[in-house]
Amino acid sequence: MKNKQLSERVLAHFAGDVHAAYSYNELVYQLGLVKKEKSLLSETLQELLSSGQLIKKSRKFALSATPKSETQPQPAPVSSSRLIEGIFDATPLAKNQSYAFVRTENGDFYINAEDTLNAYHGDAVAIEPHFRKGKSDFAYVRKIVKRANSTVAGDIRSSGKHSYFISSNLKIHNWFEVSDQGTAKEGDKVVLEVTNWGNPVLGKMPVGKVTEVLGPSGDPQVELMAVIRQYQLPLEFPPEVQAEAQALPKAITAKEIARRFDLRGLFTFTIDPASAKDFDDAISLETTEKGWRLYVHIADVAHYVSPTSAIFQEAAKRGNSFYFPKKVIPMLPELLSNQVCSLRPEEDKLTLTVITEYDAKAKTLQQKLVESVIRSNFRLAYEEVDALFEGQETSFSPELITALNEARKLSALLSKKRMAAGYIWFDLPELEYEYDDAGLIRRFTLAEETESHKLIENFMLVANEFIARKLTALSPTTIYRIHEDPDLDKIARATDLLSHYGISYYERENLNASLQYLLSTLPSLEYHQVFDRIILRSLKKAKYSIQHIRHFGLAMEDYTHFTSPIRRLCDLVIHHLCKIHILKSSKAQLGKGQIQHYATVASEQELQADQAERDIERVYSMAFMKTHIGEKFTGMVVSAKSSGLIVRLKEIPVNAMLKTEQFPSRGWTYRDREMRFVNPRNSDYFQLLDKVLVQIMDVSDDIYLELQQVPIAHEHQYQITRNKSGSGQRDAQKKSYSKSPKKAVDYKPGRKKGGSKANQRRGKR
Repeated sequence: MKNKQLSERVLAHFAGDVHAAYSYNELVYQLGLVKKEKSLLSETLQELLSSGQLIKKSRKFALSATPKSETQPQPAPVSSSRLIEGIFDATPLAKNQSYAFVRTENGDFYINAEDTLNAYHGDAVAIEPHFRKGKSDFAYVRKIVKRANSTVAGDIRSSGKHSYFISSNLKIHNWFEVSDQGTAKEGDKVVLEVTNWGNPVLGKMPVGKVTEVLGPSGDPQVELMAVIRQYQLPLEFPPEVQAEAQALPKAITAKEIARRFDLRGLFTFTIDPASAKDFDDAISLETTEKGWRLYVHIADVAHYVSPTSAIFQEAAKRGNSFYFPKKVIPMLPELLSNQVCSLRPEEDKLTLTVITEYDAKAKTLQQKLVESVIRSNFRLAYEEVDALFEGQETSFSPELITALNEARKLSALLSKKRMAAGYIWFDLPELEYEYDDAGLIRRFTLAEETESHKLIENFMLVANEFIARKLTALSPTTIYRIHEDPDLDKIARATDLLSHYGISYYERENLNASLQYLLSTLPSLEYHQVFDRIILRSLKKAKYSIQHIRHFGLAMEDYTHFTSPIRRLCDLVIHHLCKIHILKSSKAQLGKGQIQHYATVASEQELQADQAERDIERVYSMAFMKTHIGEKFTGMVVSAKSSGLIVRLKEIPVNAMLKTEQFPSRGWTYRDREMRFVNPRNSDYFQLLDKVLVQIMDVSDDIYLELQQVPIAHEHQYQITRNKSGSGQRDAQKKSYSKSPKKAVDYKPGRKKGGSKANQRRGKR
């Protein structure tokens, strides 16, 4: 009742001058509030902001532009033309910045930390947007539309009589007060159900209660389960889905074979990671008088999974399979993904096959899609094929060797054609895990993209592009895999950074050619290790859409995902569209709204899978590196931010942090445009590509380093001299200096299936 009375007084005060704006203290004085009413005013102002009756600008409150009744104020609806919806991105807040962003279809909006209400990362929010010169600028969060999570996973910390919760997701930027910790104790990894999201204006922390104790924090399996719980990933299929899968026919009828192209006589093989169990693509290749005939066989999952089935509906929720170390959360029940649909050797399987005729120069002569039945002859691993290509002895039959060598020739020609079209390739090996007999991580390695990976990628691109082109012509609505043209401002910032390291950017006939040339001019492996990723981050992220937009990175006008229906929702939907509109073998119906929904789910779940994989990679890296505290390593500076340097270790390929507190001496200044620290006192500097000798100092929320106490702990791999224009020129000289002795400081604070991101690379495009 008191809130309502004060709310009416506040609105009546603003009504005296509808254009006036008052600070909190001004309202306290002008309303003549006593001490007990001050906290009530904060709560009232927050309610009026949330309802849309007041707005906040530069720490002052004012009436909303939409007129309200003074006696019966009503909340502004989210659908108001003044408000738009978006997704809250708390990444900057998690890095102790004073702002966040909201990602919307109208662009990204800057949000001051004081104007975020109590939004958390991933929440759907309604914002009052402000534009500058027609582009998104800044905004105020006016309402939380939907929470991204009702439960979060993290650690219990005790302080006196109070217990607090710290989320494992670093983007959940606040600590939580624990109202009920059950049997949990400090050091446990738990699941917290949020009961109150707090109120920053009133200084109230969010609150939750522990619903599950996962085990001791730091244990790799416990950390994996925490990630699974954090992203609310399903570990089991619903009973109706399992029952439907069990009821599916395991044998292929003679009637079904009779209506299909019988390709069981073709010499056919699969190439996958050694650990893979779900084989959804196979290859056949014949030489012809004109050149080659390539068959790309894809598991016909749509034959077994109709759009109205419980299996399909569950797949439409999951969006894709999730691959973790030694654990897969599949999109489809394993009876389908690993048995019925998997193209296992010496078993008859139903497939959709794209047949492409090539001449001797890999020019496409003819293409078609058919429903088929195949029988794979060999199940190959990438490593085996690469061994053959490298000239090593293998146990392969002469027929298989001939087929692989012909495939290699065709792949090389396709690569050449794609590069000529503007295909942009980055050299970005990713982390893989090797385990000992007990199942514990033995070491980390980098998974390089080899010739066998490129061969399969080239052949999958052929099928994906053809299907996209056919559905564009025949289907009213389809899903594309799009990669929008880059933001030129971001490209300019990246090339400006490169100029400080002696790399010039030249404009060619188009942006694809310009970036291709830029990457080709990087002078060494070290430059690629640092700048490939920086250039990649200046590009937009590929996604699924019903809009017909070209794929910039692949330089393709028509592109979709068709080749992995076992593990990706988009591909399964595309298969149904193929049967409806190209093959005319299905009477299923998929409306535009449904297809749009599936495209959205596929994009959102792909982002979730990428983030979950990054989270577990980070956790596993830290758990492994805790056993190496105090050990010495060689590293290279691969990135920088105002708090310090990101160093890639050579002996164990993980990134670690060298904070500015560990730099020799003091007085360092960070130059963001150059990603360089300089010390005006002695002309010393730290920059990208520098070699450092370090040792692990601490592993807590990150891996922290300190420079070794040796004569040459820091060396400039490349001396960059400045020219008159301010850009850099590389110099062959190297400069080094030793770390001055000082007291040690105690620091207290993104494929193909198979279980690693690197093995899924061919699916990311």
